[in-house]
Amino acid sequence: MSVVRRDTYRRWAVVGVAIAVLCSLPSVVSALPVHTAAIAPDALRARMLASADHPYQGYVETDGRLNLPELPQLGTISSLLSGSTKIRTWFAAPDEWRTDVLTDTGEQDTYGTQVGTLSWNFETGQITQILGDPAVRLPRADDLTPPNLALRLLHTAAAGDKLVPLPARDVAGISAPGLEIRPVSPDTTITRVDLWADPATGVPVDVEVYGGGSSAPVISSRFLDFSAARPADSAAQFAVPDGVAIATANSSDINSLLDTRARFPLPAELAGRAAKPVLDGYGTDVSGYGSGFATFAVLFLGDRIGDSALSAATQAGAAPVTFPNGTGRLIRTPLLSVLLVRSDRFDRIFLLVGLTGPDLLTKAATDLLTDVDTQFDRCRALLQGRPPGQLPPSQIPAACRPVPAPGGNP
Repeated sequence: MSVVRRDTYRRWAVVGVAIAVLCSLPSVVSALPVHTAAIAPDALRARMLASADHPYQGYVETDGRLNLPELPQLGTISSLLSGSTKIRTWFAAPDEWRTDVLTDTGEQDTYGTQVGTLSWNFETGQITQILGDPAVRLPRADDLTPPNLALRLLHTAAAGDKLVPLPARDVAGISAPGLEIRPVSPDTTITRVDLWADPATGVPVDVEVYGGGSSAPVISSRFLDFSAARPADSAAQFAVPDGVAIATANSSDINSLLDTRARFPLPAELAGRAAKPVLDGYGTDVSGYGSGFATFAVLFLGDRIGDSALSAATQAGAAPVTFPNGTGRLIRTPLLSVLLVRSDRFDRIFLLVGLTGPDLLTKAATDLLTDVDTQFDRCRALLQGRPPGQLPPSQIPAACRPVPAPGGNP
């Protein structure tokens, strides 16, 4: 081999090695530990909670592994919690924000305004405005962005839950400090919650929720692109397209799930857990029982929706549950348990749901059906031999009043 050819091979060998080194740099850099100033878990938690009104914008990807079946009137909740979702979000203030769910065929936008929320479905061209706070609402895509999901989890965690520091993680180019929440309650299916935040603002940028013995997060939400700058007004505020009408409603479709809360008062205690007046974040008519991540909710369903939900749960393979005075169907996921129960005597259907094991919901349903029977007997004794019209309304228990049509008045 000539000296020229050796020099040529040597040069190309050097170039090849250089290219190989350059190509490997991203993986090498990503494998290196991320350095950021250490923040104590209590201080980081306080910083996250204080960031509730701080503006931000970015691109989010969420992943849910709950594998929930499709149930009537539940909108997109099954797909949100049982698959991958791409979200573009802009947050200027609690009453000025926008979240776009990006799909292969378009997008669905939700805007937060001073008078309520507004949704725009690009595929159907439909724009709907919900005025005020609905009595009941389902989780939306904006609930799954890292800031909103993290804040809800932090507010839900019990005072005794343990906080543990986590190594900093590179999130959207930010060296984000982290903390882990370890629930102390044996009743919750959550085994741990991992949170990371922007160190400058405290805005959460990455969330992972583990449960059901899974080594991978059952729900995760992470910014792939993030800025703590206030979004432009044109991004967060809705401009009505020319020629497009807006449908206005005073409540969301989920309200048709209820006849009315006053129609059947729920007991003050179920399964040894005291009732909460309101379960924050999902409407004024959603009550919960218990505390921390072991809180579960109970809803009284209307006849039509209740029957449809039971039928859908049965077709989806929900396990049958038998009670002394009722029947039910149980949907169990690694994180979420859902129990639909029907009272034999009152012939009404209730929904119990929580981040708890099925045993707790079953015990709560047993107590609930017993309470239903008690109220039914009281109504029958009170009204026996005389129509309700002969009694002053103040003397008729709420559980004895006629069932209104969905959305109607008693």
